[in-house]
Amino acid sequence: MEIEPEIIQPISNSKSKQLALSFGLVVLVCLLVFAYLQNPSRNFPIGEAVVIETGLSAAAIADELKDKEVVRSRWLLYAILVAFHDPASVKAGTYVFDAPLNTFAIASRITDIAPPADTVALTFPEGYTVHEYATIATAALPQFNAVAFKELASSSEGYLFPETYFVPYDYNEEELFLLLRATYDERTRHLQDVLSNNKLTENGIVILASIVEREANTPESMEMVAGILLSRIVLGMPLQVDAAMEYALATPLQELLPGELALQIRELDSPYNTYKYKGLPPTPIGNPGLTAIEAVLNPKNSDYLFYITGIDGEFYYAETLEEHNQNIARYLRE
Repeated sequence: MEIEPEIIQPISNSKSKQLALSFGLVVLVCLLVFAYLQNPSRNFPIGEAVVIETGLSAAAIADELKDKEVVRSRWLLYAILVAFHDPASVKAGTYVFDAPLNTFAIASRITDIAPPADTVALTFPEGYTVHEYATIATAALPQFNAVAFKELASSSEGYLFPETYFVPYDYNEEELFLLLRATYDERTRHLQDVLSNNKLTENGIVILASIVEREANTPESMEMVAGILLSRIVLGMPLQVDAAMEYALATPLQELLPGELALQIRELDSPYNTYKYKGLPPTPIGNPGLTAIEAVLNPKNSDYLFYITGIDGEFYYAETLEEHNQNIARYLRE
């Protein structure tokens, strides 16, 4: 019996195009996923101590750096260490990154350069000024020049992010300034569109946030105080905030002698005197944290125009000056 040969049908042009398109899409998706995974994490730990313990395997190191959000993918870091480096060459120690790095750069950093033997923790609280930052750093860093730091950082008041940083003992003033400034940029990156499009401008937002940081003490009170101060600006009322007076006087108000915070002080001829001059002061009065900045961007709307912090630490609000004076008599006097 004669068997006819099977006729192989050629793939049509349309099917060829579909296969090529599908393959191209798969390649594109893989490239996009790879690019995403190798880019720095959104919460990359700038200025924080990242410890690689002695004796860890490459897989354990990859797990640790993923948990600390140094990398997005433990598997990608592990693959890069195995393919392009000697995993045994990873240097144990405490790492402090002053800028986000992608996964390839992280692999190079931990295999090529041994971290400093010692680091020091520097805590810069929310609301502190450049002058106060310099005092904190001077007490901890032997090579730090406070005068030079203030010259570098004074024009960036408000843009030095308050945080606990772990830095080498030999850190100098320029390195610290660049770290604080870069951290502000990184931590506010997700807000840049909102900050840029706000009618107050980013600088106005930071100025008001620096006031809110000093005037309020909880996320809820920050949102309420931000709403009140914005209402005052809209109505053309002076802000009348004591925190700005503290900045003008370079003295905490509680350190003034009884009676010193009187009319003559509130008549001080300074652009930071928000009793005398309407609107925002010319610069931030300290360095606000993210909570205060977000409170200004998302203020609590109300009919209140006045607030005080009672001796019990609670906030009391009023719609009228008469109600405000009643709150003062009730909650500020023993």
